[in-house]
Amino acid sequence: MKILIVRDKSLSDANGTYGRLSIDGKPFCATCEQPWNNNLANHSCIPVGEYVLIPYQSPAHGPTVVFHNPALGIYGTPEMIPKGVSGRSLCEIHNANWPFQVKGCIAVGRDIVDIAPHGLGVTGSVATLAELTARWGNRTGMTASVQEK
Repeated sequence: MKILIVRDKSLSDANGTYGRLSIDGKPFCATCEQPWNNNLANHSCIPVGEYVLIPYQSPAHGPTVVFHNPALGIYGTPEMIPKGVSGRSLCEIHNANWPFQVKGCIAVGRDIVDIAPHGLGVTGSVATLAELTARWGNRTGMTASVQEK
């Protein structure tokens, strides 16, 4: 399975980064992340680039995947970060409605809309994640590309 996330600069601002996720070339859902903050752990969206997605059992979010590309400083789990190297880990795909609810991860939802009381976010996140997890099955052999337009 190939996931493509295309961020929309026209929707993104200092409060969040928004985009669309496609699966094997077919549009699937909306995304939200924190804004770019120099790849700072827990405070930045992930860098643009190509990733391997690794199955991960998240204590907070259940069965999900984590992004992995050491060349971009993103490692699947903390144990994968080489000794003496700095990098981020546990950048998951999970449910959330607003960028402040994700700590360097990517949230999925139906649409990008203004949601009171916190502003722009994604709707239907829990249901969207359930559909996504059903589609990705055992979570092996998955890759992702993160791009900006």
